[in-house]
Amino acid sequence: MKFLELNKKRHAVKTFNDKPVDFKDVRTAIEIATLAPSANNIQPWKFVVVEDKKADLAKDLPDLNKKQVEEAQYVVALFTDTDLIQRSRKIARVGRRNLPDDLIGYYMETLPPRYAKFSDQVKGEYLALNAGIVAMNLVLALTDQGIASNMILGFDKSLTNDILDIDKRFRPELLITVGYSDAKVDPSYRLPVDEIIERR
Repeated sequence: MKFLELNKKRHAVKTFNDKPVDFKDVRTAIEIATLAPSANNIQPWKFVVVEDKKADLAKDLPDLNKKQVEEAQYVVALFTDTDLIQRSRKIARVGRRNLPDDLIGYYMETLPPRYAKFSDQVKGEYLALNAGIVAMNLVLALTDQGIASNMILGFDKSLTNDILDIDKRFRPELLITVGYSDAKVDPSYRLPVDEIIERR
């Protein structure tokens, strides 16, 4: 599918039918999503594919979001790793057979002291940016397979780790509902491109 067509097909879909989604297709979409760029190639994301605990996740959500989570075949909870130093070292360890020595040194020696200087605000902005990039890749990869999705920001992030039994080191960013849908979604209005471009 051409990139323009893919973007035109992607919509926030908030109602789902009962047609099962093969987990392998979700896994493929996540694998594609992880090809997204990330700052320093740190890849700080963690994906938790929720099926059995959907009801627990939905319990305290606003009504519209609750209905989506209950109807979706899966909910992908996207987390980011707040321990960037350990993340950097993990990349070096896992990739040691495929990375040249200078890159191993970069992840083991160059990045950790840089991350140690991050304030909470800088780290939060850094993680949010990387989460947004990979999330967009994920919904486009799902769309390419004909699977509908929607990104949900409206949830209590203080509860998510406990509900899903995820280490508090990981910060919840988004819930992405996944499923097939019979909904006919009209494209959202977009400002004309000349309204958002300036040249200097």
